[in-house]
Amino acid sequence: MRSLGTVFLCCILLFAGAQAAAAGQGRVGVVDMQVFQEKSKAFQKVRAELKKKYEAFQAKLDAEKKELRRVEEEFKKQSMMLSLDAKEDKKRELEKKQRHYKYLAEEYTREMQAAEVEAKKRIGKELSRVVEKIGKEEGYTLIFERRTVGLLYYDHALDITEKVAAAYDESKNP
Repeated sequence: MRSLGTVFLCCILLFAGAQAAAAGQGRVGVVDMQVFQEKSKAFQKVRAELKKKYEAFQAKLDAEKKELRRVEEEFKKQSMMLSLDAKEDKKRELEKKQRHYKYLAEEYTREMQAAEVEAKKRIGKELSRVVEKIGKEEGYTLIFERRTVGLLYYDHALDITEKVAAAYDESKNP
């Protein structure tokens, strides 16, 4: 079913491109998102913020893991000398620390995923407005993303990635 939709989309895009070319007024552009991500300073800033957040989470998680290992080592060393009740208390403490570590790892993972999704949505909306503005101002009929299904070849003269990256950066720093 998905391939049928893909074929249908390709036919529509090719038909629209053919109509624009026949009308003699169409311009087509292509944007490479990977190159955009490398060229855009505003995008790099968002990436750096996410990386900083990840590193902070990782540092907290590493500290928690270090504490967990310390408690495990302490338990192993004292295991033979402790009474049965004290041994059970230490074991419960260790299990509690293990659960807490697992909870933190899952929580930080969820938070990072949510932050990434939010950033992607925000950047996607902003980028869409920038591309639409360029399309209207410069008379483009179609602007494709380089990895669009059905786009097998394009002349690199159609690539407007750097223009889009510059316009996006300008929109972030007016």
